[in-house]
Amino acid sequence: MNSITAPTLIALLVQLGLGGAVFQANPRRRSNQCFLLLSLTIGVWLGSLYVAFGATSAGVAELAIRQASVAGVAILTVFNLLRLSIRHREDTWRDLVRRSWPWLAALLLVFVLCQTDVFLRGVTLATDSSALPRPMYGPGAMLYSAYFTIATVTVVFLYGRDIKNTSGGEHAELSFILAGVAIAFGLVLLGYLVGANLGRGVLAWFAPFRTVLFTLVIAYGIATRRIMEVGVLLRRTIGYSVLTAYVLAVYAGVWWLIILAFRPVLPEFAQAVAHVSAAVVIAFAMAPAKGVSQKLADRLFLGTRRLDFRATVSKAAAILRSVTTLPELLERFAKTVVEAVDTERVCILLPTRDGFTQRYPFEATAACGPVVLAHTDVIIESVRTGQEPLAADELHRIRLTPQLQEVVRRMDADNIAIAIGIFSRDHLAGVMLLGPRLSGRIYGSDEQNALQVLCGQLAVAIENAELFTEVQNAKIYNETLLENLTTGVIAASGDGRVTVFNREAEQITGLAAASVLEQPIDRLPTDLRDTLRVTLATGERQENAEVQLAAGEREIIARVSSSVFHGEDGNRLGALVVLTDVTAVKRLEEQIRRSDRLASLGTLSAGMAHEIKNPLVSIKTFTQLLPERYHDSDFRETFSNLIGHEIDRIDSLVNQLLRFARPAKPLLKPMHVHEVLEKSLMLVGHRLYQKEIKLTRSWDAEVDTIRADADQLEQVFLNFFLNAMDAMQHGGELSVATEIRTIDNWVGNIGTMNGDDTHEALVITVRDNGEGIAEEHVGHVFDPFFTTKDYGTGLGLSVVHGIIQEHGGQIEVESELARGTAFFISLPLVRFSDTDVVAA
Repeated sequence: MNSITAPTLIALLVQLGLGGAVFQANPRRRSNQCFLLLSLTIGVWLGSLYVAFGATSAGVAELAIRQASVAGVAILTVFNLLRLSIRHREDTWRDLVRRSWPWLAALLLVFVLCQTDVFLRGVTLATDSSALPRPMYGPGAMLYSAYFTIATVTVVFLYGRDIKNTSGGEHAELSFILAGVAIAFGLVLLGYLVGANLGRGVLAWFAPFRTVLFTLVIAYGIATRRIMEVGVLLRRTIGYSVLTAYVLAVYAGVWWLIILAFRPVLPEFAQAVAHVSAAVVIAFAMAPAKGVSQKLADRLFLGTRRLDFRATVSKAAAILRSVTTLPELLERFAKTVVEAVDTERVCILLPTRDGFTQRYPFEATAACGPVVLAHTDVIIESVRTGQEPLAADELHRIRLTPQLQEVVRRMDADNIAIAIGIFSRDHLAGVMLLGPRLSGRIYGSDEQNALQVLCGQLAVAIENAELFTEVQNAKIYNETLLENLTTGVIAASGDGRVTVFNREAEQITGLAAASVLEQPIDRLPTDLRDTLRVTLATGERQENAEVQLAAGEREIIARVSSSVFHGEDGNRLGALVVLTDVTAVKRLEEQIRRSDRLASLGTLSAGMAHEIKNPLVSIKTFTQLLPERYHDSDFRETFSNLIGHEIDRIDSLVNQLLRFARPAKPLLKPMHVHEVLEKSLMLVGHRLYQKEIKLTRSWDAEVDTIRADADQLEQVFLNFFLNAMDAMQHGGELSVATEIRTIDNWVGNIGTMNGDDTHEALVITVRDNGEGIAEEHVGHVFDPFFTTKDYGTGLGLSVVHGIIQEHGGQIEVESELARGTAFFISLPLVRFSDTDVVAA
């Protein structure tokens, strides 16, 4: 292997490796397959040159040169085939071959021509091993050269025409291939210039590497996923080339000046001082030189419109700083993106319950209909998983999974050029869909990086806009709610100024909101002012206090409650007063009480008449018979017993009525309820045994201390136990349980007796599984003279109900026919120590 064949072999290996790498990037894509074919064809050309340059016999060199000439034309044919595979990427190989038949026919003719003596008469080997063999061409070589020139110009023309007629990925790929051709021609010209001065050997040494560089540019345009615009690539290449030339020139100039200045004075340090000085000058000159070189490159490529990243990000930052509504934000942001990337279609989708729904544009248009992508849509899943932009042009270039194949199909069908996720802390907060660029260029790596930065800022701006919208909506909601409440609301700040005074408060107080808002609370009626002042000072809540207010000529009774409100840091921000006009309620209660008294009087009168009439009828009957049967001793004895029994019955009835009408005031003392329950159960124990009723106790209340009259409570419990046993004919179960419940939300006067500040109730549950009470009768069980028994007066539960009310408690009942009945007796719990109970 000599100095000429070595670079050829290296170039051959690199070319084959490059072709295999591009093919592996996407084996199913026609363009990648064509590039592999191009690399193999170039490999045949390089291999033929390798054999020709290293041949030791004229025959071998002649054969190699003939095949290298054929391979040169074959490269042009495959080059055109590569163009067709890009322009018609859906075509099969049969379609591509049919489109290339003139080129293939010409290639066949060239192959035949190159195998004849008309093209090559022989080869003369050089005596020097480092020299190249000299071919002796015939007249057919002129025909070969003419065809090669015409084919080359035709291919370049076809590529240029297709670049004008294409956009997006096709445009970028064809541009890179044409750029590679331009680089190849430039290197050929440079090589001839160098070869004219340095000799044919040097030209032959560099020739294989020119081919590799040419195919490297093409490979980048075909196989790289994030492709860069050709104009951007050339602009950067020229910019860095100019910068490199400038740096080298400055370095050499400074070094030469320092050497001239210091060599006569300090010859031993002149070299070191020159290099250090040149490096320092370069360090200071680099920044301005980079800007100058970039401006020069930009002027050379005025036609290539590129995204002004700094200006676009500055606009986006300005939008981000302005807290506004979401629709305004999206509109301003979309316009910024349109100006930046030169597209007419921008769709922004934000998550909803049904999926990602189009929020910009606000209405469906011909360019962008109402887009709704489900949360499981392939585009959404791909953006969420990869967290990278999905560019349709790039997806066509890579090896696709089934999911990405569906993504490509959807994006092509909907004319989506790129889909970018709007991420907020790794959470997909939206998706931006962009249409093709009006210039026909692709969304290159620069544009994609800039759009990702913009979408990151958009995510923050969306959060701010949504928060702003929520605050605005909450403000409108609260104002509307306050103005339409049927309850008056007055709020005061920590410094004692009125901040809220709604419409109902105006109606109740007779004051206008304008006269009290932002004024001291002294402007309020005395009772309201004092309530607010105490609440602000102490922070304690006041509940259900009734006050009388003068609203013009009317007297209004209002129920007032107050509370304080705090900020997130726990500081007291102010106080709130809620007042309800209960004047009508009070009047209605008075009417109901009057009606109840009349109804109770009627019920009581009817019951008394019924209960007293029965014994009176018996007495009257015996009295009428007495004169006739006076001498009958048995009759007189029966008469005497009956009169006494019926009089006792009337007396008992009158006593019960007295207890119902004027119940004795309980003597309240600290006591344990469980002890009274156990005593009452012991009194009915024998009867429970006789009726074979199972007794179940469940004392779940860990504390059972209350203020009560033990005798009256014993009467209450005995009444419930006896009623339960009567409801169970023979057998059954009586369950007695206690538990503690909170009573903050209960109605009634629980906890207000005896000044005890309690928020707990001791609940005694008496449950049986007897015959139960009909639903229509449940509401009347405590009515006087109401009973479902064949005997009794129906006053027992009425008396019990009065006793419990006198103790500050209440009774509830639940019942179902054939399932049983449960009574819930609630009494205010007071936590005493055992010494207090004993002392009492």
